[in-house]
Formats: sequence, C-alpha cells, structure tokens
Amino acid sequence: MRFEKLYADPIIEDPGFPPESMAVVINSGGKNLYGVLYTAAGMGPHPSMILLHGFPGTERNLDMAHAFRRAGWNTLVFHYRGSWGSEGCFSFQNVLDDVKAAIEFVKSEEPARKYRIDRDNIVLVGHSMGGFAALLTAADDMDIKAYAAIAPFDFGAIGENSEGDDKALRFLQGMFKECIVPLKGNTVEELINEAMANGNKWSFINNAEKLAKHKLLLIAAKRDNLSIPELHYYPLVNKMLKYNTENFEYKMIDSDHSFQDKRILLTEIIEGWLEKQVQQKSNIK
Repeated sequence: MRFEKLYADPIIEDPGFPPESMAVVINSGGKNLYGVLYTAAGMGPHPSMILLHGFPGTERNLDMAHAFRRAGWNTLVFHYRGSWGSEGCFSFQNVLDDVKAAIEFVKSEEPARKYRIDRDNIVLVGHSMGGFAALLTAADDMDIKAYAAIAPFDFGAIGENSEGDDKALRFLQGMFKECIVPLKGNTVEELINEAMANGNKWSFINNAEKLAKHKLLLIAAKRDNLSIPELHYYPLVNKMLKYNTENFEYKMIDSDHSFQDKRILLTEIIEGWLEKQVQQKSNIK
C-alpha cells in the first residue's frame, strides 16, 4: 500500500517534472468545459483519474484530488455544461455526454503527451451525480480501466418512483430547486421530466448486467439522506452479485452523503482498491 504517500508531500526527484495544477478546456458538443488537471510529480506516464462531482457540484472532492496526486495519479476535475461557468446548458444527458468528452480528452495523443498520461490506465471516479455518471458510462462500455461510484444517486430509479408518487415528487422538487442555483439553461420541471423520461434506461439495476463486465467499486454512506442506501445502493448490490463477484467490490461507511467525517477513510478505500486494478508505469517510488 502507498497510503503514506496520500499524506506526505512528494519528493521532487526530477525538477523538470514537478507536480502542477493545469487549467484545461474540454470541448463537448461545441461548448467549452472548464477544469483543472492535477499532474503528479515525475516523468511518468502516470495513471490518471477523472474525478466527477455531483449535483450541482458544491463538493468537488479536491482534497481527494490532491491526495491521489501525491500517490502518483494525475487527477482531472471539471465542470459539466451549464455548471459553474462552463458553457452551454445543464442537463443530465449533457452530463453523460460531457464525461465521454473528458475521457476522449485524456485519451487523446496530444493531452496524453503534454500531461504525461498513461492512456492504458485511466479510471473514472464519481460522487453522487458523478457516481451516477460513472455507472452509466461503464454501462456504455467505454474503454476505461476501472470505475468507482461514491454514494451514487440513481436518477433513473428516482425518476421512475416520482411518477404517480406525490411524496417522491416533492422530494425531487425540493432537492432540484436547491441545487439548480449555480446551473443554467434548464428549470426544475425540465430536469424532473428528463429524469422521469429516462427512468427505465438510467436505472442502476437495469444496467447491472452491463456493469458486471467492468471492474467496479461501489461505496455508500450509512447516514446518507440523499442517496439513501435502501434505494440507491442495496438494490444494485443485490443485482450485481448475481452477475459479478470477481470484479465487483462494495463498501458501506458510517457517514453522511459527503463523507464529511470520513474523508481519510474514503480516500484510503479508493486508493487501496485502485492499486489492485491498475498496472503502474510511472517511476514513483
């Protein structure tokens, strides 16, 4: 394990390749997505992570981005269309398409050369809505080494459950109204309608057989009042175990939706799991 590197400042053995924070622009659907790529120390190439934030992205998990970089990972954090200054209009489908654009970016020849990216070892890690996007991307069979979903929010299941259920609909309206403030190009009603229209297609359990083809880590929070485990975690775990027990790992942490009191434990679990999935090419010691 390299857990000690999560917490120790890196030793710069080659001054020509220090750790850096690089502003990047990713094109998705003709719109510019703004992000930061945290590059690891050393000549590399480095295994690289795309770290997806949630809805709307108040918690961007930048503490984990820095920790993973110290452990030898390049880590890309970006904003989806219509969120936090990125161009275009926000929608859940645009989020899914933007993730694919980010994957294409890190796997492209020029960015891989410039940022010392090991294109054979790219992973996708997402929290909340980012976990939703990571899972749906895995179901689309993108060429990615491994996937991790942290407290993923099942917009498919919640969309299906909101049809004809006033209590579920009010919950969704309240959450969307609070979260839509930093987003542009859509309304609460339009986002709810999008979730309902795609409920069957986006539901986690309906994608379990496809997900079983991939290396996948699923993490839930016991005290989560948003991605409630009974709806967003246990149904997928139970379905996945019917298809895949070799490449699938799942963890329950006694914390809240953002893991406010378990940040170090969360980071260690993800890093420990990723070490088992990825063949290091970098010269990090």
